[in-house]
Amino acid sequence: MDGFLEGMAVREVSSAGAGAPRVLLVHGLGGAGSTWSLVAPALAHRFRLLLVDLPGHGASPPPEPTEGPGAMRAAELGRRLRRAAVRLREAEGRPVHLVGHSLGGWVCLEAAAADGAGDPDERLGADRPAPAVAGVVALAPAGLWTAPRRRPPLLPTGQRFARWYARAAPRLPFDPLPTRWGRTLAFAATSAAPRALPAALAREAVLSVASAAGYAAADAGLAAGAFTRGADVRVPVAVVAGRRDRVLPPTHLRREAAPPHAHWLEWDRCGHVPAWDRPADVVDLVRRHVHEAERTGAGRPGTGEPAGRPGA
Repeated sequence: MDGFLEGMAVREVSSAGAGAPRVLLVHGLGGAGSTWSLVAPALAHRFRLLLVDLPGHGASPPPEPTEGPGAMRAAELGRRLRRAAVRLREAEGRPVHLVGHSLGGWVCLEAAAADGAGDPDERLGADRPAPAVAGVVALAPAGLWTAPRRRPPLLPTGQRFARWYARAAPRLPFDPLPTRWGRTLAFAATSAAPRALPAALAREAVLSVASAAGYAAADAGLAAGAFTRGADVRVPVAVVAGRRDRVLPPTHLRREAAPPHAHWLEWDRCGHVPAWDRPADVVDLVRRHVHEAERTGAGRPGTGEPAGRPGA
């Protein structure tokens, strides 16, 4: 399945069979499906993966002006993602699993909350749809604030640097990102080991930020609120915080803002992007979390009962 779903570009990456669970991977601010390049190949052997580009990111166009200024806020993006999950359940007969990073983690939590509460949505029709979300893995999720969101400490993590690089790189005598010092400069705020990042991943990440037409609106949406619907999430949830995250350090998040049953993990040697710093552990966590949700019934066809705490 490649194309668009609820206005979001989706790309299928899978070598699993037709009966494998469906997993949607949702990137963070300024990212795209390429964010998951270190974990997608391993996950694709077991799951039917969909790499989702949020509106105004990657191959997805920004929201239509008629959707209003709040269209890029996490709650609204969560409703959009929930509609996509409902469409997939209607087509495939089973709920889907959501894995999100940073802004994408918040969006996945909002989608699960809307789904768990059965929020009405005129675009889904008058009938309340069957539950469409089977579980959530939130990696360094935004929205669980204890204080107003702080900017990353280094400008290279923002769109201004990314756009400068996109314009200047073709004219530079050499590309700095393949060098260790170049990756350290660009990713010191987001990775615990920036020099170890593959050069191709680093370049793609910067260019994704540079080209994200929805970056400013999504960034404003991040600062506009917090996740407040933990009690509405009825499916298994795992939350990962990196102990070396300089963007959203563990001290900046509060467990009580997460769903009450969420399994909270703090990882050593991990910055703001666990899928870069500890890809094997992300793969293992997603595998175990989806397995537990499927075992307890949240992800199986014809079931809609909430599952308990995940075993991850």
